[in-house]
Amino acid sequence: MKHLLILLLLLSFSSRAQESTFPEKWIGEYTGNMTLASPHRDDRTIEVDFIMEELIKDSLWSYNMRFYGESTSVKDYLIRAVSKDNKVDFLLDENNGIIMELTHMTGGFYGMYEVMGMIYTSSLRKQGDAIFYELYAAPTRNPHISGTEATEKEEGVEVKSTKPILVQSVLLMRKG
Repeated sequence: MKHLLILLLLLSFSSRAQESTFPEKWIGEYTGNMTLASPHRDDRTIEVDFIMEELIKDSLWSYNMRFYGESTSVKDYLIRAVSKDNKVDFLLDENNGIIMELTHMTGGFYGMYEVMGMIYTSSLRKQGDAIFYELYAAPTRNPHISGTEATEKEEGVEVKSTKPILVQSVLLMRKG
């Protein structure tokens, strides 16, 4: 357990030392082919367009994802800074009453949330001149439980794990 805490602290310090490219290098139009994967289905691929715009300097950005599958669907999101001086904590606003916390670190945004018995983890991060988006989903019911016994020197640890049943990923390349 102590080793895990030390690793988390080291990652925290190293990620703060990295220079952020958000929002300057993110603004623009991108496109890519998203892979949709589930363990008991064939993978599918759909075309995705992505647009990032700054609406209020250092405070509010929009990103729009247009999915071209059997039918076209559009998702419009807002990324809000918690405060102008805070470069770590942000909010993702789905424009429908749902607002989720995001953490900005190592050049990307990371979020975790639970909806109707499913836990989701997402990342949206800059990779060179491209943006990589990834979403994992796993049910919260019937987790696999394992752990270690407590000793005189360390506390016992209980681990609950769930198997992902959905992955969405896309490398979005800048247009033009």
